[in-house]
Amino acid sequence: MADGGGVRPGLRWAAVAVWCLVILGFGSDDFSAEATSRFLDPLLRWLLPGASDETIALGEWAIRKAAHAVEYGVLASLAWYAARPRLAPWPAAGLALAIALGLAGVDEARQAGLGTRSGSAKDVAIDGAGAVLALGLLLKLGGSRRGSSRARV
Repeated sequence: MADGGGVRPGLRWAAVAVWCLVILGFGSDDFSAEATSRFLDPLLRWLLPGASDETIALGEWAIRKAAHAVEYGVLASLAWYAARPRLAPWPAAGLALAIALGLAGVDEARQAGLGTRSGSAKDVAIDGAGAVLALGLLLKLGGSRRGSSRARV
């Protein structure tokens, strides 16, 4: 069953799978706090000349945590769109949230075993918050559009 501009559900789920791999890549040693500070530190020092080391460190932390929320917001959005040809908006959102939280848990558990990373339940919560925010926006803005008759059946 195709929905939404003729994009096949299989391609939608392929996009979800690819984005999961992207997230897992971001969870590798190559994107640890130490590695990302190599480019975030100079960027923030250029944007905020005269900022204290503490302010720069806080900025780096905020950027990394915002990246968590955005990554999982994108994942939840992709999963919601993939599920929409067969599910009404709210069940699709539940499935998308389960996928996002499942991957967040797996990724943080994996990071706990890496030398340069640490797994964190707080990061899972941030990931989940990004997913919930994205899904809330989708439900508010797009949930009543295409396929809304399924929600009333």
